[in-house]
Amino acid sequence: VIVFAYAVVGGMRGITYTQVAQYCVLIVAYLIPAVAISHQMTGHVIPQIGFGATLESGPNAGRSLLETLHQIHRDLGFPEYTTAFTDGKGSMIGVFAITLTLMVGTAGLPHVLIRFYTVRSSSAARWSALWALAFIAILYTTAPAIAAFARVNLIESLHQTPVAEAPQWFDNWRATGLIQFEDKDADGLIDYGPSAATNELVIDKDIMVLANPEIANLPAWVVALVVAGGLAAALSTAAGLLMVISSSVSHDLCKSILMPNMTDSQELRIARFSSGLAVVVTGIFGIYPPAFVAEVVAYAFGLAASSFFPVLVLGVFSRRTNREGAIAGMLTGIVFTGSCIVFDVTLFGIGPKGIGMIGMVLNFVVAIVVSQLTPEPPAEMQEIVDIIRTPEDLRETRSSRRPLQPSGGGMDSSG
Repeated sequence: VIVFAYAVVGGMRGITYTQVAQYCVLIVAYLIPAVAISHQMTGHVIPQIGFGATLESGPNAGRSLLETLHQIHRDLGFPEYTTAFTDGKGSMIGVFAITLTLMVGTAGLPHVLIRFYTVRSSSAARWSALWALAFIAILYTTAPAIAAFARVNLIESLHQTPVAEAPQWFDNWRATGLIQFEDKDADGLIDYGPSAATNELVIDKDIMVLANPEIANLPAWVVALVVAGGLAAALSTAAGLLMVISSSVSHDLCKSILMPNMTDSQELRIARFSSGLAVVVTGIFGIYPPAFVAEVVAYAFGLAASSFFPVLVLGVFSRRTNREGAIAGMLTGIVFTGSCIVFDVTLFGIGPKGIGMIGMVLNFVVAIVVSQLTPEPPAEMQEIVDIIRTPEDLRETRSSRRPLQPSGGGMDSSG
């Protein structure tokens, strides 16, 4: 409801400034607990350095963080923390597919692409992409450190701890149902391990970022800051997606195809209606999520990689790609990837989270083949492709060197 209100009132400009403020809240809320926990556990205020440093507190003081994680995992029966492709959880090709899908899926996210419409020039767009990557890198390189800190703190504070002596945060989250405990051996101790027969602790994966400051015994205001950051992240992403949905339905679908003669006021009403409908649908999925957040994000990136990314690349680098090829490729990619996600299909060792890589390849192939079998795009569209690929300064140079065309109304040589 909040997103719907300021998206409808503020429009693109309002959402742009709102997202700037929300990112500031998000990055501060994300980094302050990370810095505090890193300093608390390793003595380093930079989490990325603390990730590979030696622990200075707790029962494993004097050992490196990663070595401690390895030992804890071995003692409990888990595979080593940084050992890849273990315990049947994934293959090398599967992890590579997920990585590639996340990478190219980012380039095809509509709510990210629409941000480039808010800058004043192509040069500003390139600079904005550079700054965006820098700020994203700050957040993403901090995530592994936060995960490692949380894992050590969680196991050390709960495993083999009497239930009556469990920390307060355990009881708080248990009351919400997001942490579940069953004393299977009736010994009054919390046993945590990989075996379903003996494991007594089940923690919802979505709460770890919010619970991390509590697990580390940070002050209550830090916990509140993390909650505010999580809310800011949700509002920021939702606002961008809401703008994409409303503009796609009202302008790209209704005005461009279904009702080309519609007025601006009608287009605005359709945009607001589609925004409201999107809020209702996403609200239902928020209350009844199909999977935990990381899985849903991976699926979304896979759909973006298999539908939008190939068309964007071909639209810039192929003069021959036409509308029929683009539509056929997008439909092929999104239907294939969506079907594999819904029916949990695994191909060549690639699961649903990385299946977008195969959908992307199919999209490329179908788009190119169909474009070759159908009429080529109009000459003006091919010229636009050339303009997109040519730097501005080079275009100006070519234009200045172009010979002047003779005018039909000029004087003859005898004049």
